[in-house]
Amino acid sequence: MPTQIDHNERVRTWFHPVRIKIVELLRARGPMTQTELARAIDANTASARYHLLRLVRAGFVEHAGTRPGPKAITEKLFRHIQQEPTMEPLTFATKHGSAKDLEMRKLSLDSVAEIHRVGARIIEREPERFFGIHTQEITATPEALRALRDALKATLAGFMAGLAEPREGEKVERATVCINFYPHSAPA
Repeated sequence: MPTQIDHNERVRTWFHPVRIKIVELLRARGPMTQTELARAIDANTASARYHLLRLVRAGFVEHAGTRPGPKAITEKLFRHIQQEPTMEPLTFATKHGSAKDLEMRKLSLDSVAEIHRVGARIIEREPERFFGIHTQEITATPEALRALRDALKATLAGFMAGLAEPREGEKVERATVCINFYPHSAPA
């Protein structure tokens, strides 16, 4: 049974890109060892263990027994815990400028940093897989920037709607498309 932690701590535990990835893998593949998870998330085993223990403590993941491993080592398995539908939703307050809103924004930036970190490692090992990064500085009114944001969101949604499901056995590649708007100065 996980140690009792408060709702805010559960939210902080959940909203981390590596932990979300671990839970997605456990949901999709079933029980896995920390070594298998480390390989799957492109991290070292110590990092995978740290994130697994945080997820166990928060009640998102649990031990799922053991199995014989290489060199007569017993490996621990971990599995995702299905959350009860009556559980309080894990969301942040959305009031602009509130402490939780600012924390959510920071976690979002942490997520982008994690995406770049993993991408940089892939580029070093497999440069042919790198798709590219483009940064463009824009000067426009807030209304024009909102219109651009909405147009890019609609374009991406249209692209996703037009994609066909991959056929059985077809090679697929997973990528993150990240469109960020960061102001350079405070509003006048």
